[in-house]
Amino acid sequence: MASIPVLPLLLVFLLPVHANAQRNQSNSNIILLGSSLSPNANRTSWLSPSGLFAFGFYPQDDGFAIGIWLVNQTEKTIIWTANRDDPPVSSNATLNLTIDGKLLLITEQGRELSIIDVDQEDRPATSAAMLDSGNFVLYRNDSYVIWDSFDFPTDTILGGQNLSSGNNLVSSRSISDHSSGHYSFNMQEDGNLVAYPVNSSANTLDAYWYSATDYGNVYASLILSRLGVLFVHLSEFPRFILANSSYPDKNGTTIYRATLDADGIFRLYLHHFKSDNSSSMLMEWSALSDQCDVKGFCGLNSYCSGMGSKADCNCYPGFDFINTSNKFLGCYHNFSEDDCRRSKDPAMLYNATSLANIVLRGNYPYSVEPMKKENCGQFCLEDCNCGAVSYTDSNCRKYKLPLRYGIINANESTPTFFKLKGIHSTQIPELFIGSKSLILILSVILGTVSCLCLVLAASSFFVYRQKLVRYRKLSENVNLGLAEEFTLRLFSYNELESATDGFKEELAKADIYSFGVVLLEIVCCRRSIEVNVSTTDEIILTDWVYNCFAAGELEKLVEDENVDFRKLERTVKVGLWCVQEDSALRPSIKNVILMLEGTIDIPVPPSPVLCIAVS
Repeated sequence: MASIPVLPLLLVFLLPVHANAQRNQSNSNIILLGSSLSPNANRTSWLSPSGLFAFGFYPQDDGFAIGIWLVNQTEKTIIWTANRDDPPVSSNATLNLTIDGKLLLITEQGRELSIIDVDQEDRPATSAAMLDSGNFVLYRNDSYVIWDSFDFPTDTILGGQNLSSGNNLVSSRSISDHSSGHYSFNMQEDGNLVAYPVNSSANTLDAYWYSATDYGNVYASLILSRLGVLFVHLSEFPRFILANSSYPDKNGTTIYRATLDADGIFRLYLHHFKSDNSSSMLMEWSALSDQCDVKGFCGLNSYCSGMGSKADCNCYPGFDFINTSNKFLGCYHNFSEDDCRRSKDPAMLYNATSLANIVLRGNYPYSVEPMKKENCGQFCLEDCNCGAVSYTDSNCRKYKLPLRYGIINANESTPTFFKLKGIHSTQIPELFIGSKSLILILSVILGTVSCLCLVLAASSFFVYRQKLVRYRKLSENVNLGLAEEFTLRLFSYNELESATDGFKEELAKADIYSFGVVLLEIVCCRRSIEVNVSTTDEIILTDWVYNCFAAGELEKLVEDENVDFRKLERTVKVGLWCVQEDSALRPSIKNVILMLEGTIDIPVPPSPVLCIAVS
């Protein structure tokens, strides 16, 4: 019979009782019912007995968030955040451990929000504590822990904490923004520890790091011991050690933390606090050394270049950044492909340019044909669906857009060809019509327009006369002392410039958002909020449209109507860009018109509520 490792099992059984064990040594720091915190009050946080950890309010953007941090002399190291994707609260918010045993956030507007994932009606707390382990716990009368932060990690685990099977860490959006970011670190139920981009399908092509411990249906967990040993515990196999710190624990306190950083790399850090109140931080281990190895570090239709922490994102030839200040959003085609589909000879509209050392990770070619290298670029120009081609092993491989996970690799000598707008791309195929037919068509059009203009002019005249007569009758019988104040006036350019202080105020993009909502209402023939629907997902129009778009089910928007689905998709994509919550992502009205006309390509829109710029 195979022997069972004793030490890993002991660690697993000891971890859940750690919070109860530490309560006995921190009675002086017990948080009683009725206690509260507020950014405006003298007490903004509750400290652990050693003073190394704190739970409370910390600054976030233009407000405050609630979390746990490691208290350093220079800056706070955030290790856990409550309701991390909620907007920051104002300085007038309070956090109360109420008399009836509930931990509630009271906003400035008086809303009560729970910050813990537990039924506080059936399981009220009697006290709370911030422990020296970095764990914030709620207790019951019998000293039983009813909730603790160690069971709900965000992007970090500390010494003495584990990440159990089926759970994951999600990176922060940036160093200063601790809302959910772009990468996930999953302790899978097959025993494998894997890192993926958040919005991926989480398959093998999307994984950019893994522990290779997928031994089947076994209980597995990621454990960080207080001595700095980071390992994967498997119920029926020896533990798999990822990192083993050898830092001497002398003359002070050593705290270890493992964090999925904002760049997608999982790292082990050591914090050493000396007796003279000085502190230092060291990185003990890193899952990856190059940021470009992280799939999704750069957005769609862009590639990553650089080494180590000096990675940069660049657009492929023929593409421009969607937002130059947020390169994670990727790039879009800077020309339209509609002419390609109307042309009898698409190759005349475009040129091919090559880019060396490019590796298209995570992209499947939709066509592979044997041919000579010099013919590979032309092979793409003749196909309207082709966005790029690579030449490997005497085969030309075609790829559709968008391209993802691109990277520069100096060891890759295979060229990749991209389609560029050519000098003939503005030429549209001529339509040959007989001269007699053309004259007849123009005559009918001009006659119709003339009749419409006459009808419109006559109608306008009669409406004007009717309103004029009404006004005269009203002025004879009613005192119009305020008429001068409320009568419409015509202002000159100089008067408007003087009244607005030289046009200093910049108009917001609220009109673009409203235009997007109206555009989607026209497409779907319904209001933006509709209660009488079959499912709750259809109540909010923008959410329903995005879900149908992401699932490739645009036909649901128009039901049985006979429409041009290419135009429908273009209109929906423009509408979704216009209703982005982040106003910086909304296009200008000029770009809206160009996208609707098909002059420029429309990139794939993100979800209207999840796309926030990366700091």
